[in-house]
Amino acid sequence: MKKIFAAAALLLAMTACGGSQKKALPLEGTTWKLAKMEAIPAKAVDAEADFFTLQFSAADTLVSGRTNCNRFFGKYELKGQKLEFENLGMTRMACPEMQYEDAFVKMLDEVDGYEIKGEELKFYDDKKLLAEFRAVQDAAAQKK
Repeated sequence: MKKIFAAAALLLAMTACGGSQKKALPLEGTTWKLAKMEAIPAKAVDAEADFFTLQFSAADTLVSGRTNCNRFFGKYELKGQKLEFENLGMTRMACPEMQYEDAFVKMLDEVDGYEIKGEELKFYDDKKLLAEFRAVQDAAAQKK
């Protein structure tokens, strides 16, 4: 009887642990907002709901998004966990705190890999963490 009880308790514990893990969101079709990056303070990241956001479109392998000032767009290439951005273009408005935009764009140029766990996206350069993002439902809807 003790063995049956112990087996049932073990099975229950394993089921409870497995059920708490969130399935990783897809890179493509998700809106990602910067959560943390060394060169950009949280105050600048959180100033607007759509500051420092990314969206990936699988249909045409295009990435688009916004820094704290300008919108950007370009191609990306995926090979497993490898990710590279190519030919990024952007609008060219002058804004205060342009150093944050410059740091963000430089980071995108350095990305060579990514990892998604649940609702978190991380960008890497030679396994060095560059930036962390969080999934958002709809950055435009958050402004309301």
